[in-house]
Amino acid sequence: MATVIGGFGLVVKISISSTLTAITEVIEGEIPEFEKFIAEMTPHSATGGYATHVATGKRKMNEFKLTLGWDSDDSTHAAIIAAFDSNDAVNMSVVCPAADETIAFAAHITKLGRISAQEDGYKCDVTIQPTGAPNIT
Repeated sequence: MATVIGGFGLVVKISISSTLTAITEVIEGEIPEFEKFIAEMTPHSATGGYATHVATGKRKMNEFKLTLGWDSDDSTHAAIIAAFDSNDAVNMSVVCPAADETIAFAAHITKLGRISAQEDGYKCDVTIQPTGAPNIT
């Protein structure tokens, strides 16, 4: 049986001057889901009336979110703002806890949601939409 590890230790990187750099102050983060598209193609002659599904050939990585302890003066947080302001995708990666899997991809930053609760630190929820094929190592 494989060793079970906790979620603490997720590392998300963003490209700064062509170098993938770990985003600072990641408090919590998701790992993107992978989705395979299928279509229902049930003919009238389907055995027992059961639905038939076929793969369309299309796959994608779904959007995912990070919650950061926010500091707009931090270089990685400034890179997130620059990626949001740009129409171009930015190179990113997610290194899973225990560093046994890395998912590299291009992505768009689609949402920045600053949070300033009275009895909490200043945070920002960042929504990331990967685009194209990932490289998983």
